Amino acid sequence: MRLQRWRKRFLFSVIVIAVLGLTACSGKEEKKASSDNTQKEYVYQPSFKEVDLGTKEYLGSSCIDDGRLYINYSEWIEDKENKEGGYSKNYFLSCALDGSDVKKTEMKALKNREYVLNLFLDDQGEKRFLTKRKQKYFLYTVGDDGTVTDGVELILKKEGKDAGDIYPVYMAFSDGILYVGSGSTKIYTFDEKGKQGKTYEAPDYIEGLFTAQDGKVYIYGSDGEEEDYRMGFQELDTQTGKPGTFSPLEEDYDLYNVSIMQGEGSRIYLDNHSSVYSYDLSNGRLEEEFNWLSSGVDSDYVSSCFFLGEGKFFAVSGNDNEEAEGRQTEFVTMKKVKQTDVKEKKVLTIAVAYINYDLKREILSFNKTSEDVHIEVKDYSAYEDPVKKMNLDFTAGHIPDMIDCDSGISYDMLAKKGIFTDLYPLMDKDPEIKKEDFLPSVLGAMEKDGKLYTLPFLFSMQFLAASKKVTGDREGWSVDEMLKVYEGMKKGAVFMPLCDRERFVSTMMRQGIRDYVNWDTGEVSFDSDGFIQLLKYSQNFVSEEEFDYEKEEPVSVLLKKGKLFVNPVELYSMNDIQQYYRMYKKKGGLAVMSLPSGDKNNSIIMSVDGAAPAITEQCKDKEEAWKFVRRFLTYDYQKSWYNSNGACFPSRQDAFEKNLEYAMATEKYTDEDGTVVVPFNSNGNWDGYEVEMGPLSEEEAEILRNIVSRIGSCADFGGEMEYICDIVDEEMGAFAAGDKTAEETAEIIQSRVKIYVSENS
Repeated sequence: MRLQRWRKRFLFSVIVIAVLGLTACSGKEEKKASSDNTQKEYVYQPSFKEVDLGTKEYLGSSCIDDGRLYINYSEWIEDKENKEGGYSKNYFLSCALDGSDVKKTEMKALKNREYVLNLFLDDQGEKRFLTKRKQKYFLYTVGDDGTVTDGVELILKKEGKDAGDIYPVYMAFSDGILYVGSGSTKIYTFDEKGKQGKTYEAPDYIEGLFTAQDGKVYIYGSDGEEEDYRMGFQELDTQTGKPGTFSPLEEDYDLYNVSIMQGEGSRIYLDNHSSVYSYDLSNGRLEEEFNWLSSGVDSDYVSSCFFLGEGKFFAVSGNDNEEAEGRQTEFVTMKKVKQTDVKEKKVLTIAVAYINYDLKREILSFNKTSEDVHIEVKDYSAYEDPVKKMNLDFTAGHIPDMIDCDSGISYDMLAKKGIFTDLYPLMDKDPEIKKEDFLPSVLGAMEKDGKLYTLPFLFSMQFLAASKKVTGDREGWSVDEMLKVYEGMKKGAVFMPLCDRERFVSTMMRQGIRDYVNWDTGEVSFDSDGFIQLLKYSQNFVSEEEFDYEKEEPVSVLLKKGKLFVNPVELYSMNDIQQYYRMYKKKGGLAVMSLPSGDKNNSIIMSVDGAAPAITEQCKDKEEAWKFVRRFLTYDYQKSWYNSNGACFPSRQDAFEKNLEYAMATEKYTDEDGTVVVPFNSNGNWDGYEVEMGPLSEEEAEILRNIVSRIGSCADFGGEMEYICDIVDEEMGAFAAGDKTAEETAEIIQSRVKIYVSENS
């Protein structure tokens, strides 16, 4: 699968160990989950229980055997007399599934700094530990009481001059042989004495390795095809070591970082920390069992999940609890019940391409406190192309009640299609939230024909930083004017850091995409003189492949020598302005320049940060949906984010000014609402440029207010914009090779993009 190198949002990556040897499932089947709001026959009902396991430490891996939970964890004991400053202790803990009958044993057989990588059941039902100490790996058997026996070192064959480092991630047992997926394409085998046997090769990187209930070993990973990238399963022939026929996940699913749970017969369960899916190895059928968030569970804190059979899942969750002074452990049971047996609530759905933390937190809070409404999440992140799948569902009429506009969608395109509802009438009815509460420039950037479909509670700002000695008093410019100013600099000047041919065009065009594509009118302007001029001038730079990054001088050196023309920057917090203000102070002052445009306007770009939920026209209850959306727009909510996270700018005027007040504080004080304000103090190092930062001055605060007032548009990083930018990349290749002129290239781009915009408007 090819990932665009400029994508704004990234998938998180967390390695999850496969869970083996669990009990059977109920075998009941339910209808395949649909993208619309069709009522399901069965749902999973959660129950929660806080338990005291006698430790506040982070829990390690775990397994379930004969109705008891077994967990390992370690704690660090500080010891000043120890040359390493302390030592680690490893513990083995077990309890009943209701949290009672807790038993704990220190595993003294493990050495200092010997880390447990996995606790699992082998194919004979024995509990096993896999540990790592320095660059050595050990396999142990452990009894119910924590007694460690039969420890063997996994003896690795030397690869070249050095012994191999398998870094075990995924494991399976079959007929007394341990199979270890190394996280690459290799599968190592070891016998009971730890001696390494044959090494096998998978087609591509291994994402999972497990033993099915019939004793067969399976690989979960991709088929290795770059153009037609798919995730799926292959049986590993344990006699020949050859993977069998590849069985891809259906419907373009792309599940990563999964833990794998054994079920009945050919059925297994996959948990990707967003949802739990069932998969039938015999026919390749994939079904979503439940979504963690919709079920009221924050999967970020789930350390282990098990299938217990008869429609039940059991999870171990640990959350940081200030009152408990450490981790608070909670057991979660998910039980499959008939929809008719659950207390009826009005269900509102929200679609996301990728879920972010603040949205997740508010959904959990809303569902916990609301007696009449429940928000369900339609999370498209499990698909190979989440945005594409989402848009296909919308086109087919499967439109949710709400959509998060900070999850990779094209806000402009969906607004043009009339999917969203105007929030202003809902604000007019609200006793607390009004249009006048928000920064006018932010409202202006988000409005469409005087209507407001979504409003981020946090935003960042993008512009070109430069020296006023070079740019003068101007704030905006055309492409021609910008290039003439650059050419007027002394010989050897650098246009911008790391400026290869592709980055030059992408920086000037991608973030200012609205100068070339207007979804509101359908107008496309890639045949403009300005864009043609950018293409022509790009020939002054080498390609990305030819660029020598080793010879690039640091920004600090370029600034000192007066050789840096512009520097694309993004402000994420109040104090960021101080960094750039002080960097350019001795260079005539900081010039905040807009991207080049035909009318030389001085507007800058904002980006959405954090949740930005929109209500659809098809929403079943807009008043109830507004009760959720408004949570992000209150003064208390927006003000709290600066104090707790120190990042991004609130969209409310009062919250913005309050956070600016905090950033200017020179003495510690307690605000009227109890907020403890501490003066900012930090030393910044930006590519070798040292900047001492403290409370903002009045001048710096005023500069920041001025920058905010210049916001003119919001960057759209949806899938449609990716597609358009890919068109530009593709056609630039022929131009750079000399096969087409700049005018011909612009004409082809213009035609392709115009067709695409027309088809998707």
